[in-house]
Amino acid sequence: MTINNMNSISPPNLKKGDCIEIIACAKSISFRDVEDAVSLIEKHGFTVKLNPKNFDKDNVFAGTINQRIKILQDALDNEEVKAIFFARGGYGTIQVIDYLDFTYFSKKPKWLIGFSDITIILTYIKTHFNIQTIHAPMPYNFKSTDDNTLNNLFNLIQGHPQKITAPFFKLNKLGSCKGLVVGGNLSILYSLMGTKDIGGVKDSILFLEDVDEYLYHLERMMYTMDRSGLLKNLRGLIIGQMTGMLDNENSFGKTSYQLIYDIVKKYDYPICFNFPIGHTAHNQPIIVGAEIELDVNKDVSKITYLS
Repeated sequence: MTINNMNSISPPNLKKGDCIEIIACAKSISFRDVEDAVSLIEKHGFTVKLNPKNFDKDNVFAGTINQRIKILQDALDNEEVKAIFFARGGYGTIQVIDYLDFTYFSKKPKWLIGFSDITIILTYIKTHFNIQTIHAPMPYNFKSTDDNTLNNLFNLIQGHPQKITAPFFKLNKLGSCKGLVVGGNLSILYSLMGTKDIGGVKDSILFLEDVDEYLYHLERMMYTMDRSGLLKNLRGLIIGQMTGMLDNENSFGKTSYQLIYDIVKKYDYPICFNFPIGHTAHNQPIIVGAEIELDVNKDVSKITYLS
């Protein structure tokens, strides 16, 4: 189980005037959910394509499975669309992934941008096509995302990635490393284990984040990933935000970071906690598949893009 860690393929950077399409392939949305994001994208100099079918509703989903497949497939195959923002996460992406044809996309890649449930697509694209994607806030989340993060995102898609830093955290394991950065939502990656859509992450720098999980289940997922060998041969580990973790009346007795630390402390690679990635206002954009340097020192943790 190994991901091909040769140089990954970077989609073309966007230019002012390029078309960005917003796609809902998971939980349902309304126009009000994304109208501020549309205005912000346009303010940054891009045009926005937004199919009204995105606002259809099938129970909790943004239309039927077939509707969601068609809208996303059309966007993947549309030469005029230079990037795709997934509107929101929730649940539902796994229903469509096996019915998408990435033939055109693999020849003429474009930036695919999202996180949370969209980790399925980001991981699929890295595993099967070695094409870079962006783990970042989605239009549904723009209104709760800080300006610095959004500015970094729009700079990134135009070819100007920024360093990302986090203050020192007491559980960090100091050190530095270089490698391809992969990862995303822990629950989604856990759900993909044993499928063809996730290879190992040997010799990579892995980042993880999650939201609304019971602490016992968080520990179960981490133990399972460790027992599978997935955490053994990393170059580094980045633990992002564990937002809204849940406990039982009879307390689990550890914080999310403490229980993760207790599982991974046996490894020699650098580990940083409390990184600004995840379900937070500071969900800094990361290029999945890019080569980075991770530096965890006594003052700060930071990642720097190398290519």
